[in-house]
Amino acid sequence: MSAFKLVVIGAGPGGYAAGIRARQLGAEVVLIEKDRPGGTCLHRGCLPSKIMKRTAELARDAAGAEAFGLIGGGTFEVRMDRLRVRQKKIIDDQTLGLTRHFQALGLKLVHGAATVEKTGTVRVDLAAGGAERYDYDQLLVATGSTPASLPGLELDGEKIISSDQALWLEDRPASLLVVGGGVIGCELAQIFHDFGTRVTIVEALPRLLPLPGLDEEISKNYMRSLKKLKLPFFTGHTVADIRETAGGLTAAIRPVSGEGEPRELEVERVLVAVGRRPALEGLAALNPPLDSRGWVEAGEDFRTGIPGVWAIGDCLGPARVMLAHVATAEGLAAAENMFGGHKTVNYQCVPSAVFTHPEVGCVGLALAQAEERHPGSRANDFLFRQLGQAQALGEIDGLVRLVSGPEGRVLGGHILGAAATSLVAEIGLAVTKGLTVNDLADTIHAHPTLPEGIWEAALAATGRPLHG
Repeated sequence: MSAFKLVVIGAGPGGYAAGIRARQLGAEVVLIEKDRPGGTCLHRGCLPSKIMKRTAELARDAAGAEAFGLIGGGTFEVRMDRLRVRQKKIIDDQTLGLTRHFQALGLKLVHGAATVEKTGTVRVDLAAGGAERYDYDQLLVATGSTPASLPGLELDGEKIISSDQALWLEDRPASLLVVGGGVIGCELAQIFHDFGTRVTIVEALPRLLPLPGLDEEISKNYMRSLKKLKLPFFTGHTVADIRETAGGLTAAIRPVSGEGEPRELEVERVLVAVGRRPALEGLAALNPPLDSRGWVEAGEDFRTGIPGVWAIGDCLGPARVMLAHVATAEGLAAAENMFGGHKTVNYQCVPSAVFTHPEVGCVGLALAQAEERHPGSRANDFLFRQLGQAQALGEIDGLVRLVSGPEGRVLGGHILGAAATSLVAEIGLAVTKGLTVNDLADTIHAHPTLPEGIWEAALAATGRPLHG
């Protein structure tokens, strides 16, 4: 296909990755972003939360320093104002780096709110005032998502907040109720717990981290870790009522079953972390196809069915996988398909990373999924406490689980423990390339390291356990 003009609405990880790839292939590219380049991940998600997590880790390490032979360290207080200065500097540097990268590549970045006026034309109400119009041959919708709310828990930005707002609080709440025990809820709950906030998690489902691709056994072990940390949680419960009191808020929580009396909790703030909703402002004239829940529908090649219109990222909803690295993969595939390619994304090989303590990483199939699709599948575990490096780090909670098919092919992996979000990449490679447990078992792993846990689980799966 000859060169064309591509307009991308949304300069998050998926949108700008698509723009870069299309530019490399010869397209003229306009990136439209109403906020700042980098999207939710850079400004209201992945990066600011990891900056906070690092501070939380230091606070936790300082509290336990005597066990490592460090005496007289004293106590520390989290200064939110100083943390915010560090957050802002890192994110500003990343944003500037992206902007300069776009300039070097010849991508045009437009700061404003996009509205599709008619087929082939997008109007941008500029942040600096005024408006501009851009014609396009191809249009990519990469508008992302925003935090969802619940009836009776409407966000006010002060006492009832979203994850976006929790990441930029100016003060540390003395107490916090986290509604939703998924990835975002658990990550933020543990960060504020380590900051010294009294945190309680409420989750309607029977377990925390109820991800379809995460083995229930991993969730159970994670919940045991929270109990050791004295971070209370209630699974199978919902928030029945919230009312303002002299001390802040009083929340009534009760079992989903309806049995038993509600339990009342007095808290300073409530964090609602119950999922996301699509951000589709400005697309009414385009009228993209939507599913029953309002998410944009697109084919495996990311075409929407409207000629010249494509969609990627969070706006596609949970039927895909709503993660920044997935949006990037989708953006790269969509850009190549605009030039006649036939790229798809293998969602079975997407790693999920949960930055809790201990961390959680998973990729591929859970054991129940594997048993259903490949009868005779099995799981082999290796405990972190059996690793010398885990003992040295003082991070002995957790396990590595390898899921393999009846012929030994690696179908999935689940890790709970230190550095799990990085360790899972090795298993992801095995799943993507169709490697076997023998392939992993025959790979020499350095000692003493945490990846030895993967090796030991593979050895067990081949009937050659060494230390397990």
